[in-house]
Amino acid sequence: MKKASLLLATALLLAACGGEQAEDGQSTEVEQETEEGLKDQAVEIDFVAANDDSVPAGTIVKAEGVASPITGTEIGDEFLLTTQESEGEGAYVVSNNSSVDVQDGQEVTVYGSFDGKTESGSPKITATIIE
Repeated sequence: MKKASLLLATALLLAACGGEQAEDGQSTEVEQETEEGLKDQAVEIDFVAANDDSVPAGTIVKAEGVASPITGTEIGDEFLLTTQESEGEGAYVVSNNSSVDVQDGQEVTVYGSFDGKTESGSPKITATIIE
């Protein structure tokens, strides 16, 4: 769990740097390694499990679906991610901590930390990588 937290913290730090590259190109290399580690560690989240509190907060997760902006489309904004799952549709509130602006109706894959539920009861993911 500590390793997951460290990877997530590193990814957040790199995202906060805005992709600035060191003169020797080392920053980009470290960023790629961190992203690959996060992707390798991520588990496909299941909406039913997330909704009934079976997924521990802090779990590194992956989710695929269609984005609908809640507060906006830029970095730091939140959007609703609607997913198609075996038992129907799922809906997650995603906090965008990546360097990607998400558009309404865009199909995306998010990688990040599961944060439990919002005040309204929706499962929440803080995304550090959005593709």
